[in-house]
Amino acid sequence: MIVEASSTFWIGLDDTDEREHGCTTFDFNDLVLHLQSNGFFITDPRLVRLWPFAPQRTRGNAALSAAVITTKGDQLESALDDWFTNRFSDLNAGLELHSAEPVLLLTSEQLPVQMYWDTVKNHVDLGDRLVELDSIEHRLWSTHVGRSGLIGASAAIAWRGEHDCTWECTAWRAKLGPRKVPEIVVDMMCKKYPKTILNRDPNASRSLIAPRTPCPVLYGIRGESRDAVLGGHNFLQENGVEQSIGHRAHRTNQATDDHLDTMGSGVVLNLEVMQGGHVKIDAGKYLLAFAQGGPLNSLAQSLKLGDEIEWYGLLDNADTIHLEKLRLARGKRNMKRPVCECGSRYKSRGKCQGLKCPTCGSIEDDIWDFEVQIGDWVEPFASFRRHLSKPLSRMGNAED
Repeated sequence: MIVEASSTFWIGLDDTDEREHGCTTFDFNDLVLHLQSNGFFITDPRLVRLWPFAPQRTRGNAALSAAVITTKGDQLESALDDWFTNRFSDLNAGLELHSAEPVLLLTSEQLPVQMYWDTVKNHVDLGDRLVELDSIEHRLWSTHVGRSGLIGASAAIAWRGEHDCTWECTAWRAKLGPRKVPEIVVDMMCKKYPKTILNRDPNASRSLIAPRTPCPVLYGIRGESRDAVLGGHNFLQENGVEQSIGHRAHRTNQATDDHLDTMGSGVVLNLEVMQGGHVKIDAGKYLLAFAQGGPLNSLAQSLKLGDEIEWYGLLDNADTIHLEKLRLARGKRNMKRPVCECGSRYKSRGKCQGLKCPTCGSIEDDIWDFEVQIGDWVEPFASFRRHLSKPLSRMGNAED
């Protein structure tokens, strides 16, 4: 029970959705509307993506949070209790099958930012997170199914996004079935609002804003500013796209690379093109370039032993790095024996015996002439990037 008066409280919500239906963004919007109808002022709604390898993740793998401005903490608790009890009454009564473990969290202060970094970069144990919260004034709501949603809910409250963030306007629909979000209108929106980002894949000529699961989300427009995503939403609604029943602009950690550590580098020691087109690279660490990676996979297949490379990628549970960006830092190409002063090209005399000119007979060390090749960074096509992956077009956006 929170008893200390405060002007700013924080709420976090996660794991209300099933793997193929439902949506935590929809539930969080309903919660925000409920609080607003009870006189509470809500600010800074955020949508926070979590560690991509989390064992109980959904496809979107996101948690929601916001700040609540009020001096009536007891009334806020009561309003949250009403909402959670009503939303999950069937689940608590055993009338609904549910594999997710929804949690609503209320704190009287923003949680330590390290809770976010731990959750976006690695696996977090629920017991450890509960211990971390022991010393912090809070209240949580959960069901008999479990409390795993606490991990995401707390991480969403802890996220600051001070150095880099993006925006998403999420819109919801009234009924299930095929969505009416024409690709041509999305293309028009992207051109009209250039600060919207990652909303279509030009290589596949298709929109990326509408989910393919039977969830309540109509679409999610990503962008560099709140005005851009809201402008894009209004444009779609005015130009033949299915009408939404509600929308909200969230500040997000999408496209920030928060899930990654620093850039890696190494020398290619071995390279294997696997069945299906995946490429496994030994560069002191094992790297994996997926067949769907487009330019990244093509570069991986073209690498030679001895190439110096740089990369960004995510380490999985088998100590293999899933590549998200790759660059040839230095490679030797078009290797030839040098030309003698007489104009003929040297030839090898045999292993470890140096070179000899076939015309004048001069001797030279066992050396090569070659071209040094340095490449640009490459990344997968937009359709095959993680929500958290920072596109090359945004590199350098974060403050140092």
